[in-house]
Amino acid sequence: MNRSIAPEIKESSAFTTGFIESENNIFHFDGSDGVFKLEIIYPYANRIGISNPFAYTIGLDLLFSGTVTKTASQIAEDIDQYGGFIFKNSDYYTSSISIYGLEENIENILPIVKNAIDEAFFPEEEILVYKRNKISELKINLQKTSFLANRGINKLLFGDNHTVNKILTEDVINNTLQSELISFKNNQLLSPYFIFTGSKSINVINLLADIGFEILPKINISNIDEIPSGVELELIIPKSDSTQSSIRFGKILPEREHPDFFKISILNTLLGGYFGSRLMKNIREDKGLTYGIHSSISPYKKFSVLKISSECNNKNSALVKTEILREIKKLREELVGQEELITVKNYLTGVLQRNFDGVFNISDRFKTFVEMNMDAHYYNNYLKAIQNITSQEILDTAYNYFKENTFKYCLAGD
Repeated sequence: MNRSIAPEIKESSAFTTGFIESENNIFHFDGSDGVFKLEIIYPYANRIGISNPFAYTIGLDLLFSGTVTKTASQIAEDIDQYGGFIFKNSDYYTSSISIYGLEENIENILPIVKNAIDEAFFPEEEILVYKRNKISELKINLQKTSFLANRGINKLLFGDNHTVNKILTEDVINNTLQSELISFKNNQLLSPYFIFTGSKSINVINLLADIGFEILPKINISNIDEIPSGVELELIIPKSDSTQSSIRFGKILPEREHPDFFKISILNTLLGGYFGSRLMKNIREDKGLTYGIHSSISPYKKFSVLKISSECNNKNSALVKTEILREIKKLREELVGQEELITVKNYLTGVLQRNFDGVFNISDRFKTFVEMNMDAHYYNNYLKAIQNITSQEILDTAYNYFKENTFKYCLAGD
């Protein structure tokens, strides 16, 4: 092999996601590494329209805080002795518990987890410790311009009444009651579905049924969503004692099913979605105004959100804002060169394929696929969009969606 000659690049026309179907609420991905991952996903434990969504977060965080017979430390020690690890996550649409361990110990780990969930009663002393820690964490975050700017752009994008813009305060933390946590467990941690990654030799259906989990003929995924209602375009949050400013731009865009979504996603990559993006080259590499700047798109079920984020020295904030708007304008007015477009296409194709490299990555993508009710051909359609998009389509998409005066702007700093 002559290593001085680059290997031939072959265009990928299609790929297999590895996604599976199931006749019940258990999805079993075959992995043979001797380790397992079980995700217990609660589709009703979402935060949509809830007056105190933080009760859900706190309830999940403290789910293993103790039962009538065991303390939090004892539960943790029981899981640790078998090499188990628990990760909990509460997002906008679902709450989930991820359990990792060696396959040889699965029959010991899962009953401990199931008992801790069923018998959880959220001891008052654990709640008090949690509240103290959470308030301390909040006070530290309120000194950070990045935290304030993230709050600010959410306020501009979503409006005062949207769940995403529910603000965590000391009063909210202190006033969250044990009864709310118990209600969360009893009323929202219901009818889970399971994504299991591990050897096919493990009969996960019997294993889950034997310890009392409900095996259902199907799973129910809600399409309910809250539409953002932000009105204001700009918010400045003064922080006179800070030497750094945090800048955020944001915009509400169409949902995944919209015919322009793939084009918008590719356009975002050009703007600030990877290390070689326009924003990174101009504002970080050429002008040295920031250590990092990026843009990203977060899809929800009925809409998506684009955000541009950067931190800079206070004296550079006005120039950074100007340069961001300049790059947005250029995408609306100038055709993207073929070399740059090919680079972005290759990058996105590689990222897409890497996301499906290995069974654990596949199961992670599948979780989002199920939660978001995505089309079965979504990823292959995305690959085709990446390969077929033209510079003119990029220009047209930017013209339709990237008008500078439609972006919300928040700055936190001096």
